[in-house]
Amino acid sequence: MRYLKSGRKEYALSIFLFIKQFVDMLYKWQWLDIAMVLLALCMLGYQYLLVRPDLKKEFRTADAVVVALAVLSTVSFLRDISAYQAYIKVMSAFLLYFMGRLYYDRVLECDDALALSSYLIVYINFIHRIVNFGSHFLQVKNAEGDFYFYDTDMAYAIVLAFIFIAMFARNSIFKYITLFLVCPYMLICSDAGIQTILLAVIAVVLLMYVLEVALKKKKLAMAGLGLLILGLMMAVALIYIPLLTDDTSGTWAIFGGNTVLDVTNMESRYAQWQQVYAIRKPETILEIMFGISFNTHLPLMSFYLKLLYTVGVAGALLVLVLMLQVFKAAYKGEDRKSFYITVMLAILMLGSGVTFNTMESLQMSWFMMLFAGMVISAEGRE
Repeated sequence: MRYLKSGRKEYALSIFLFIKQFVDMLYKWQWLDIAMVLLALCMLGYQYLLVRPDLKKEFRTADAVVVALAVLSTVSFLRDISAYQAYIKVMSAFLLYFMGRLYYDRVLECDDALALSSYLIVYINFIHRIVNFGSHFLQVKNAEGDFYFYDTDMAYAIVLAFIFIAMFARNSIFKYITLFLVCPYMLICSDAGIQTILLAVIAVVLLMYVLEVALKKKKLAMAGLGLLILGLMMAVALIYIPLLTDDTSGTWAIFGGNTVLDVTNMESRYAQWQQVYAIRKPETILEIMFGISFNTHLPLMSFYLKLLYTVGVAGALLVLVLMLQVFKAAYKGEDRKSFYITVMLAILMLGSGVTFNTMESLQMSWFMMLFAGMVISAEGRE
């Protein structure tokens, strides 16, 4: 395989990314998360000492935003240090951003590792499901996460694998069977409605990539992406409106007539969110602007609400600035593959974040932040 033929440094990074996807299947042993963070920290330190970059020259606005978010998160953590594990996971995402900045050229050599590990993730879980459900495997409604903790975790991993196989694997019949038959089956026959929709959206983004790269229609592809992202933002806003009005009757009108999104799941989410904020919610100006802490007492299954709870409006604005900086750099850069991967990972992470705290899961935040750092590093190189 090509990545085995590259230098030892590229090989080490390939193995790291390869193992990363498999550790996520063992999430119930949470000490593995911490082990992965320590390993990433060592690799970041090693690469820094090896390359010795000119920090003053290489420093970007996006870097300042990430540092500011890290400081804000640390202040939030110090208000209540009991939620140290959540803090470590969030800080690890910032760590991966800087790994993307330093390892930009080396990550580009790891395409085979990402493709191979993605194939294995898909088929290990696929075979496990067939063994579990036998001849009824097409009638599965709740796969109980297969090798993952929940169906949401499993579905996220499958969509992530879909992205890496589509963008990195060599063209073959096996590749297209995996992309258009096995991956959709794994999501449709599970309790993961949002990820099923996100898979369809990401498939559209993949078409935009083909439109730009193969047909040289960059402006048309960018217009299509813009409309798609605008539509997703409106959908997220629509889902959160009942929290402001205390009226969830509209939820039944949105979700009640379809078989992909379960309306009772959304009702339970609204109840959970309201329960968390009934216990403790930001009240003073300082709490609204800078958040309370990582400890929400009860699980807060929403990236957006946990963001506001933890780092407040200031943190949310910093995240928005970071996103704009990344997409601006990606749009200007010549590395279109990294750009489209970043867009797809952002859609997956932010879309799943509607009903899941995606920032506090290594699986859901690490690759997104890694490619965000890569895109910033790619700006101006071509």
